Amino acid sequence: MANQESSESKLVAENGDEIPAEYLEKDGLSEAIDIPDTWKDSLLLDLSLLSSSTPASEPEHVKLRSALSEWGCFQIKNHGIESSFQEELIEVSKQFFALASEEKLKYSASDVFLGYGSDNYGKDGQSNWNYRITLVISPDGKRDLQLWPQKPEKFRGMIDEYSKKLLAMTEVIYKAMAKSLNLEQDCFLNHPATQGAIVGRFGYYPRCPCPERVLGVKPHTDGSTMTIVLGDDQVEGLQIKKDDQWYKVPVNPGVLFVNLGDIGEVMTNGVFKAAVHRVVTNSSKGRISVTGFCIPEKKTHIEPLSELVSLHRPQMFKKLNTDEYWKIYYENYPYGKVRKTIDVFRF
Repeated sequence: MANQESSESKLVAENGDEIPAEYLEKDGLSEAIDIPDTWKDSLLLDLSLLSSSTPASEPEHVKLRSALSEWGCFQIKNHGIESSFQEELIEVSKQFFALASEEKLKYSASDVFLGYGSDNYGKDGQSNWNYRITLVISPDGKRDLQLWPQKPEKFRGMIDEYSKKLLAMTEVIYKAMAKSLNLEQDCFLNHPATQGAIVGRFGYYPRCPCPERVLGVKPHTDGSTMTIVLGDDQVEGLQIKKDDQWYKVPVNPGVLFVNLGDIGEVMTNGVFKAAVHRVVTNSSKGRISVTGFCIPEKKTHIEPLSELVSLHRPQMFKKLNTDEYWKIYYENYPYGKVRKTIDVFRF
């Protein structure tokens, strides 16, 4: 196993217990609570059932509709990605972040949201306590392989394989979403919101001497249609907000986490919600996560699916231009303005 202690970032090595002001939450963090029974029951879905059209699958589609309507997220099992593959992908990610800084910096990019780096916004924005490498992983033609690490040797091959697994999984989930709403099964797959790329973000959250005041990622919604997260099965970190209360997402080995993003909320005319979430830090252990964001094409116009607009549920969002959306998103994200972006497009 990679020596994760050796990869402790400059965040710890240079600052010790003195944390720069741009990382500190002035009022501390509001408490998150455990709801293990909910995650074991209504928020744990079986992909093998969601991919089925038999009567036995109907309760699972009801659960899916409820989870996305009320929480904007769920955990998923029986998704076809072997635990051994998940463990190896987390391991090679650890090995990458354990490399010398000179090697990792080879994969930096001028685009602050691509390549290797950290979510450091300086004094003008609230910085996140993390390092990450962000890559377009699907489709093949949109990849910038100059940003794909050559070390560890297995990394590129595993990213390629994982992208194919994610692509197959998202197709099943989009079809299941349609079925849960009694819509034609390919209606979401044919929607402009799903005609784009999958962006992979490999994140490392170093141990932090002050987890009660420092976040790995500040509260936000994703600028995606859908997001799939493979998390470290040893360390909790992800938390969800619902009705002004934060809830811990439990570690569940072999299980993936799925949440809807802003674009998914617009696509479904607000029937399904984008999940507000954050990542907390840990005082004794670092944490790895692998996230896949389903992102629509640039210069695409997104509006709610016509079948979800009616007299009883009028159109809730204006037609959204993805370039305009991302401009507003980037302006607000460093300042933790959670719903500012999507609210611009709301009627």
